[in-house]
Amino acid sequence: VLPSEIPDEADRQLGQVVAGLVEDGDTIQLGFGGTINALASELKGKRHLGIHTEALSDAGMELLEELADYASEFSRESSRKTLHPGRTVTCFTMGSRALYDFIDDNPAFLHKTLSYTNNPSVLAAHPGMTSINAALQIDLTGQCASEGLGTRHISGSGGQVDTSVGAQMAPGKSIITLRSTYQSRDPNTGETRIQSRILPVLPQGAAVTLTRTNTHFVATEYGAVCLRGLTIPQRARALIRIAHPDFRDELKAEYEKRFHCKY
Repeated sequence: VLPSEIPDEADRQLGQVVAGLVEDGDTIQLGFGGTINALASELKGKRHLGIHTEALSDAGMELLEELADYASEFSRESSRKTLHPGRTVTCFTMGSRALYDFIDDNPAFLHKTLSYTNNPSVLAAHPGMTSINAALQIDLTGQCASEGLGTRHISGSGGQVDTSVGAQMAPGKSIITLRSTYQSRDPNTGETRIQSRILPVLPQGAAVTLTRTNTHFVATEYGAVCLRGLTIPQRARALIRIAHPDFRDELKAEYEKRFHCKY
């Protein structure tokens, strides 16, 4: 397990928030990282969950082992998925030796091509489809930058757009997760500073991975908000409520400056 995948307290709090949005019978898409590992732990009390995901990690294995209705033998009753009920569908698996041993010759797992697992129409065939993806920064309109910080490229877009759109077509939920802050080092002084991931506007050069029209739920360790159907000022107020408390006054001031009204 990579150090970045080991959940800390903020990850656990965020996992609890996201787990509160997942309902019994949902089909979920999970990725990698500390928050996802913490989320898997929080979901263990749910029933009849299915998994349809681009990538399967140890978190998915641990979730399947601990689900309230999981059986060691293949059972079509273990989930309420419309397609491939009772089977975990994924494009690729990456993790520990224990994970590879777990899926080896296991009929409960089905590996399909990326064009199938990430097809929005396939995802939309699952009522209650819930996609859970991470962003690095988000602005007050709901634009998500998930590939880097400003011009600093960190990762690719992966299946975030496909799964977010497919989940909302289901109908289901698309959940964007992000920890409210991150640490950055000043290149001139070497001083480490805490920065907010919720910003008035994205930095110059930032790549928008998920447009504001496709952003549904957003969750931090301070709560979750649904942006669907909200006006731009309403979206801004909602996102400020789940920002880190140390940055809310600053964001409120930017809100009043931008929209010419009191927060």
